[in-house]
This record gives sequence, structure tokens and C-alpha cells, in this order.
Amino acid sequence: MDIKIELSTICFRQGNILEKIAQCQELVESNGFTFGIQLHNSVARELYEKIKGLDVEFTVHAPVFSDYFINLAHDDFDAVFSGFQNTAHVMKELHSSTVLFHGFFMTHKPIKNDPANYGKVLRDAIDNKYRLGDTRVMDPRFLETEEFKGYQQTVKKNIRLLRESYPAYTICLENDFPGIGNGNQTPAHLMYLDCPIWLDAGHLWASSLLNKFDFYAGLDAVCKQCNVIGVHLNTNETPHNWDFTYPSGDTHSHFSGNSDMDMKRVIGILTENRITHFTIEVTDGNREDILFLIQQHRISSQKA
Repeated sequence: MDIKIELSTICFRQGNILEKIAQCQELVESNGFTFGIQLHNSVARELYEKIKGLDVEFTVHAPVFSDYFINLAHDDFDAVFSGFQNTAHVMKELHSSTVLFHGFFMTHKPIKNDPANYGKVLRDAIDNKYRLGDTRVMDPRFLETEEFKGYQQTVKKNIRLLRESYPAYTICLENDFPGIGNGNQTPAHLMYLDCPIWLDAGHLWASSLLNKFDFYAGLDAVCKQCNVIGVHLNTNETPHNWDFTYPSGDTHSHFSGNSDMDMKRVIGILTENRITHFTIEVTDGNREDILFLIQQHRISSQKA
């Protein structure tokens, strides 16, 4: 079984980037895994030009080089299709066939693609009525409303239309951090979509704390009942007693055994479910994160 370990471009924030990539590629491949890179939607043009000619496989976290996010909850599919065009151009240039994105925002307003100010752009575009108190997270009561269910149906329809428009691509929806207006939060939400899923373990952890479900059972259920193409891995250091205030919630931290989120157990569940594509989406992710993943994957594989 071919296992791919790729680094998100959020790992490349400092130092000699090409040297770091070469060292990480050698580490991954010398241990019998396939190496890859995933463009994050925050990737700068300068970094893209530096890495696009590398002899590695790329996946793309959309939207890339676009002014706005792609919102499948918008009832105008032409706007959805138009918003995907820059990403499609980059995929063609990279010979990439796999793309993923967050596509469920409860608004019809345009949402700026400004990852550095993600909380602000959501507050600007999405009605405050969805907010839990004065926090940046979603009031979970809205996930039971007819308004939410209507948006959910539109998302399901539009992801089907987008996939039909690009049959040569594997187009995945990623589960959301449970922020204001974000709709793909729980295992049940992902199962409803009936489309390829890119599972973000850190987002699911935060969602389990807000929506009060068992994280490890939910992780296992998504793997078993959804078409999981790949997984974003990072340690979410948000504790069980999260008070929903910034900066807790979505820390994208290095792998460790020192947080409430048990990364060894996470990797074990993913390995047992024969997940084959892992993206290290850690801020300044490095060789130590790769080694942690490889070691835990091997331990889990021996137990399976």
C-alpha cells in the first residue's frame, strides 16, 4: 500500500526552503513513503514560483491566487464555477488532480481570501446572529435550524455540479473549524455531503469540544463511512475546557504527546482505517513532525 506524506506550504515560513524540502523529501522517501507538497490557499506567489518546478507531486488547497473563497452555499453556481478558475489554472500548471477546500459559509456575501485575517473576513461577511456570545465560534443551535439545512442542501448540490464540471479532478470538501458561519463541522455533516472528504483532525477536535461528541469515535466514523481521500494532521493544543476565545481553537502545532489531543491515538485510528494520504499542516512543520508520523504509523501498522 503506497503511503504519501506531504508537507503543506504553511511548513515553509522561514530558512532555506528548498534545502528544507530536499531534506524532508529524502527522509520520507528513505523510509519507504511517497513525498509530496500541498499548496495552501495562503501561498505567496514568490514561494509558488520557487517550488512549482520541483519534481514532486502536488495537491492544492483552494482557492489559490484568488480574491475570494469558494462558497458552495451560494445559490448561484456560476459564481462557484468562476471562483474555481484560478485554482484550476494552477492545477493544470502543476499537473495536479487533487484539490480540497472549505466550501460552506452561511452567507451570500463575498468572503475575502485573506487567511492572515480569517476571523475578521468571516465577521465582515457573516451575520453576527450565528456567533456564540462574543466569541469567534458558531452557536451550535443554528446547526439545527431550517436555515442551516437549506444551506446544506445547496452545498451538496453545488459540490456535485462542480465535480461533474471537472470529472478528471478529485475535488474534496474539508471539514471546517467550527467558526462563525462554517457549516461542515461534525461527522454527520460530512456524511451528508456524499462527496470526497479531506479530513482535518485538528478542526474535528475543536468541533468535538463545541458540539460535544466523542472525537475519537467521530474520527473513526468519518474514516469508515466517508470517502476520505486524505487527512490534515497537526496537534490542536486547545484543551478539553476550551473557553472558545482566541487564540485557542485552531493552533496547527507540532506533533507531541503533551496536549489533550492524543496524536498517537489519532494516527493509530487513521492507520487502522487504511488512510493513505497524510498532509502535515503544521506551522513551520519540520523533520521532527515527519519522524513522529512515520514512527507512529509503523507502530500502528504492526498492531493492525
